[in-house]
Amino acid sequence: MHGISIRARLKLFAVLAGLALALPAPAGAQTYPERPVRIVSVTSAGTGVDDYTRLLARYLGQKLGQSFVVENRPGANMILASDHVAKSAPDGYTLLLSGSGAMAANPFLYKRLPYDPLKDFVPVARMSALPVAVVVPGTSPYRTAADLVAAARARPGKLNYGTSSTGYRTILAAFNDAAKIQTVSVPYKAASNLLTDLMAGVVDYGAVEISAVVPHVQSGKLRALAVASPARVPVLKDVPTVGEAGMPGAAFNTWVGLFAPAGTPPAVVDKLARLTLDFVNSPEAAAHYAVRGSVPYPASGADLRKAIIDDQQAWKRMIALAGIEPE
Repeated sequence: MHGISIRARLKLFAVLAGLALALPAPAGAQTYPERPVRIVSVTSAGTGVDDYTRLLARYLGQKLGQSFVVENRPGANMILASDHVAKSAPDGYTLLLSGSGAMAANPFLYKRLPYDPLKDFVPVARMSALPVAVVVPGTSPYRTAADLVAAARARPGKLNYGTSSTGYRTILAAFNDAAKIQTVSVPYKAASNLLTDLMAGVVDYGAVEISAVVPHVQSGKLRALAVASPARVPVLKDVPTVGEAGMPGAAFNTWVGLFAPAGTPPAVVDKLARLTLDFVNSPEAAAHYAVRGSVPYPASGADLRKAIIDDQQAWKRMIALAGIEPE
């Protein structure tokens, strides 16, 4: 600026300062959110996970003074929602409500997955475990897992089982392997259709996320033989785990968590993480757990990322065990 008068310099600095103030400030914890936020869910409306997501959205909205809107994008084994959010702007205004199937199982179920669970997302927090129940029709002669296993061993290849995703098929494949039984897989596109056929006795048994079966078990339309989780579920406290039923190799946790696109400002992620973990311990969440059967399973974003890496190896082994070839 040689040759420019002090007065001219001051005017130039004033202009530059004004321009700097006019530029949009980067997203930060102090101002976020300044407009409605979308939580894109991998599940259908009306499911237990959807109810939980809407409770979370309401909680975040109350705490942050902005609308959090749930957008259901089910389909393609959770790929549609995941891919959409992976390609969204990393500004904190599009989030993903997803789970272990999309983040840990899908990389081994598909040859060309359009998103990378570890590269395209930043984990915000894990919220709850979603135990899977092995169920039979309420009119079934099988009252215990041992009854089902004995019948399947007596008639190899005659009994059938229904699942609404490749992930659930993998879980029952592990169940069958641990029980040393051979049965026939009947795939369904939606859990609602599977539940209808289970209650009608069209299929002999199935694997369904526990929140979807609790009301039907309580009404007697379905019978839960075991839960495919490491511990019993309080809402079905009399139902044994697969380990207690003699098949420990079929036990593991499925879960749900909140994610943001990679590159989302850390201050925004940290703010969402703190409130999401607060929600897990809230009365609203406790009421949901008591009715629906999911259980608190909180973890920080960093711990969730480590869990995804471990879970991927577990799913890889189980998918190979099931003999499922990547699509």
